[in-house]
Amino acid sequence: MANVEKIIHKGKEILYINYQECRGEAEMISVLQEAQKIIIADNKEYLQLTDMRNTFATPGYMKAAKQVAKDTPKLAKKRAIVGIDSPARIILLKAYNFVLGTENAIKPFKSIDEAKDWLVS
Repeated sequence: MANVEKIIHKGKEILYINYQECRGEAEMISVLQEAQKIIIADNKEYLQLTDMRNTFATPGYMKAAKQVAKDTPKLAKKRAIVGIDSPARIILLKAYNFVLGTENAIKPFKSIDEAKDWLVS
């Protein structure tokens, strides 16, 4: 189910942004805004894991994501993503990383476990 939650992996907290089962652009943007609220409210460094499996990033979602990236404090120590498994998704990730800059770039992984292990390493 799509949601945002804090999970613990090897004793470290990760902000898990789960877009699985989103039913359209509006729901994806709602999840994105929920994550933004948490980031701003906590106002501290964090590790981020985004799960894009079985979803499709629409142009409207990408526009909203770019705006959130600009408006959210640059507090992420590391960012990982799963579900980037096609050439089109890789291109979208590269465009998004261009907006974020190399310091805040998101690293793709094939599995949740690999991503969590990298985040806490």
